[in-house]
Amino acid sequence: MTVSEGPGTSGGAQQAGRPGRRGPDGRDIGRWWALAALTGANMLVFASVTILNVALPDLRTDLSLTAGTTRWVVTLYSLVFGMLILLGGRLGDVLGLRSCLVGGLVGFSAASVLGGLAANAELLLLARALQGGAGALVAATAVSLMSVTFPAGRDRALAFAVLGVVMGVGTPGSLLLGGLLVDLLSWRWCLLVNVPLALLAAVGVQLFAPPGERRAGARVDVAGAALAGLGLAAVVGGLDRATAWGWSDARTLGLLLGGAVALAGFALALRRATDPLIPPHLLRRRTRSLGYLAAFFVGVAMFAGMFVLTVFLQVAHDRSPTEIGIAFVPFMLGAVAITWVLPALRASVSSSSVLALGLAAAGGAVLTLALLSARSTYATGVLPAMVLLGVGGTIVMITAADLATADAGGDSGVAGSMVNSAQQLGAGLGTALLTSVMTTTTHAELTGGAEPVAAAVAGYARSGLVGGTIVILAACLVWAMRAQPRPGAATRPGA
Repeated sequence: MTVSEGPGTSGGAQQAGRPGRRGPDGRDIGRWWALAALTGANMLVFASVTILNVALPDLRTDLSLTAGTTRWVVTLYSLVFGMLILLGGRLGDVLGLRSCLVGGLVGFSAASVLGGLAANAELLLLARALQGGAGALVAATAVSLMSVTFPAGRDRALAFAVLGVVMGVGTPGSLLLGGLLVDLLSWRWCLLVNVPLALLAAVGVQLFAPPGERRAGARVDVAGAALAGLGLAAVVGGLDRATAWGWSDARTLGLLLGGAVALAGFALALRRATDPLIPPHLLRRRTRSLGYLAAFFVGVAMFAGMFVLTVFLQVAHDRSPTEIGIAFVPFMLGAVAITWVLPALRASVSSSSVLALGLAAAGGAVLTLALLSARSTYATGVLPAMVLLGVGGTIVMITAADLATADAGGDSGVAGSMVNSAQQLGAGLGTALLTSVMTTTTHAELTGGAEPVAAAVAGYARSGLVGGTIVILAACLVWAMRAQPRPGAATRPGA
């Protein structure tokens, strides 16, 4: 199998699987094994965002962490992931998608060993940063390589349906697995479990996936990547430290302003670079751009929502890690159910409208958290948000991934990575912002004489109101900007 090097070559020319691996019906069996490895690799790095959520109390006690450091165990992964995923996508286009994916999985495994054996906070945070960097390389290439493997037709629709199911199972599955590992073994196994899984996925990708096309003569825009990374790190850092320093503190304002300047410099660099990190033609298709926008805001909803639900169950209901994992099963059921309905939905209305619908569901999920009180039960306070998050998140991410990678040619790596980049940046920024709202509200309630549990729940409710409002407004924006489908185009993948 050769590697196509033309920048305009269609990814559809490449098929996964080795010659001769065909079933009785003539179908290429090899690429279905490739799909298993690719979806497994993608699920692994996203599950690592949430698997430590249920382990935070044990982790904090074992390593004597402060509240701020404990929060960074979660935030740092998403931050580095979001900072480097665009660079990972471009490296995949330049060096080959499969090579970068295998390298990312091996690096992810090594970082997980370091984190699982960490004896102090510094080593754990370093491991989480390295995990985020390696995970970015995996996420930047896995879905793009899947798009190359299944370029069009029913097989592509089935492949993305499988991706939806796997990702829908992955989040609640990671929480349940994390809870069992914490209760039966130790929080360290929430990291060490990644080692065999990542290496197994790497072997499967190497054996069955195609190499992916390379862009001959393409360069990596290092300056643009540095500006984007520094800008995002400064903005997230400013939002995170605003709670401790205050919103009017010079250090907070300096970080936020510095981040804005760096991101503005990145935007200018895109216009001037010979081979920019984000090729401008990728943003000229309206549905693709709306997919990126929707992925960003669904990241705000999903990760902030899951964080609030997790701590609410810990604080207000005193649930064990395993019980919290079981509590997330409705998220999985909602995600799996909507996956099988999604193709028919996309055949009926424009993909832009589908994105708006998904955002509305995710935003509605977060908005229900505004009704939380210390007396809220699982059925009234948690269950509705769980189901809606699973439905909305799956609609947006599967639709956006399909739209982004369809007809991207030699830029499929960066095109696919931008979906995950947008989601992770939304997760990092949204979690930092809503955590700040939560902490500020809780502190004000405690100062006013409220009981600790009631004060904490008031913080969760306020963050749900803010976050849900933001995402609902984003859904309205996407719907207002929707592109009307051309006759006969809605049934074509990526239309």
